[in-house]
Amino acid sequence: MHVFIAPTHRYLSCLICSGVSFTQREVQMNTSGMTFMGLDGWNKSADGAICARCGFVHTFMGQAHRWVDPSSVSPEDLPYDPHGRWE
Repeated sequence: MHVFIAPTHRYLSCLICSGVSFTQREVQMNTSGMTFMGLDGWNKSADGAICARCGFVHTFMGQAHRWVDPSSVSPEDLPYDPHGRWE
């Protein structure tokens, strides 16, 4: 999947390897206070975009991003990937 970032009107590229394909996973945002009290279930969660190439996890809170099916994205709309497509 690709991730469109609304405030910048651009697709996400990985901060580590410049990859443009990601998998989605919920990420628990643990805080030491809640963990100390045994209340980890009350911590908020974020939307994790995991780079398909290198595995780096980008985390997003709120609605400033959206997941987009690769078949609906024109390749020229994606950021430049200096390493080419590895997926």
